[in-house]
Amino acid sequence: MDNSLSESARFAVYREKLKGICEANNLSYVFIKNAYPIKLVIRPLGGVGEQMSMLEEATEDNYISPGASILFTVKDGNLTYRMSKTFTISDTLFNKIKNIFKNMHYLWLQFFFRDLVEGGKLAALGYKMPDIPESGGQQDAPRENEPDSSNLPGEAEPLEEIEDDEEDEPTSDELTQATEIARQNNGITQAMLEEQMGVTAEKAIALLDEMESAGVIEFSNGHYLLADTEEE
Repeated sequence: MDNSLSESARFAVYREKLKGICEANNLSYVFIKNAYPIKLVIRPLGGVGEQMSMLEEATEDNYISPGASILFTVKDGNLTYRMSKTFTISDTLFNKIKNIFKNMHYLWLQFFFRDLVEGGKLAALGYKMPDIPESGGQQDAPRENEPDSSNLPGEAEPLEEIEDDEEDEPTSDELTQATEIARQNNGITQAMLEEQMGVTAEKAIALLDEMESAGVIEFSNGHYLLADTEEE
């Protein structure tokens, strides 16, 4: 991805990636940004009738109950998720959606902050920049009457924190090797990294994210292609 793009443009790129992944897997998504914390809700595509029809051919490995959903959110600095009802999803697909949400969440906050501060809207509203107190300072008071959204799933399990595995963080040597594979093939896929480097699906996804952030590859029409680095 071109790092010279604005936050809003980069956010739009990740949103298109999420849209493509959801369409390819018969899922729908809602990115809820009008209340804290920001949330992403993933649901099976279609109404209950269509879901029931799909479930007639479902197996134990891919069963998704009608009305099921996955909610991702970041609260108090921790990426968490919860599932309502039965939602079976592969680890690879789960991690792809998780990583896209992490990027969308970060970019939206950056865009919001820029718009609020640089645009002078914070000052126009008569508010000052908030500050975080020193250690031992007063804790944030519990939020009362937090907005309730009809988009949120009901009957959900408690939020579960997603722990980032340090073993999935790419090393410089792995990035160099992955970059060489991408250049040799004028593009790259997750399967290519797993087969040629012998890494896990999670590590392959992390490598793709790192290479995209570094401008080595770019996501276009559902594929990772070698980025055009030639100056015009």
